[in-house]
Amino acid sequence: MTSIPVRLGRQTKLEQRAFWRNPDYAFFTFLLPLLLLALLGAVNSGDEIGDRTDINAIDLVVPGVVAFAVMVSAYANLASRLAVLRADGVLKRIRTTPLDPRAYLTAQLLSTLTTTLLASAATILLGFVAFGVSPRAEAVLALALGLVLGIICFAALGLALSSAISHADAAGPITHATYLPLALVSGVFDPSINIPGWLETLVSLFPVQALVELLVAAYDPTADGVPLGASLVLAIWGIGAIAIAMRTFSWVPSRK
Repeated sequence: MTSIPVRLGRQTKLEQRAFWRNPDYAFFTFLLPLLLLALLGAVNSGDEIGDRTDINAIDLVVPGVVAFAVMVSAYANLASRLAVLRADGVLKRIRTTPLDPRAYLTAQLLSTLTTTLLASAATILLGFVAFGVSPRAEAVLALALGLVLGIICFAALGLALSSAISHADAAGPITHATYLPLALVSGVFDPSINIPGWLETLVSLFPVQALVELLVAAYDPTADGVPLGASLVLAIWGIGAIAIAMRTFSWVPSRK
């Protein structure tokens, strides 16, 4: 009898193959962050941030786009894909096959993890090759912690959100509407953005800003260790999302 790890590996491989054969998923998840970094890098390369002379704008653009890659892959892509699979009846049919539904869902999550790590690594590599920007050697822990917490948190949020999407056609618009506004005011695309103090305080309570802060700490020479507050925000949102997903995840299409 085939062991559980082997079956999970096979199903994850199938999910990866299906992902890369879908040009829409492949473009928006993998290529879009790279194109975005190339464009933002060309605009911000050499620009300074205020009066700071120890860092250029591009040094903070790279971790911002890495955060964007995590959000697109672990959150938007997962939520959209699961919502579409549910609406099309695929998740419901899975329960009638010999494949354990939990194994299928685990394979989806493992495939998402693989894709997110690949997209993040490719973005980090492009930042180094094209713009000479790389994480500080002494801040590898902040980078690793940011990626781990970010992927877990946003994958859990994507899993929770997928059950709230009733129709496949609404999957894309809903997922993007829930994180893009926060990304705009969190410095993902513009590290020098100035926002009102009250809005800055509000944004700091959300996981988008927390992820950006953790990843920026790996690149900013003035950063002191790992931002514990940002780590706590991601952990709280991740735990909350897991709890919600466990209560609300559905295998059958909505009747709305």
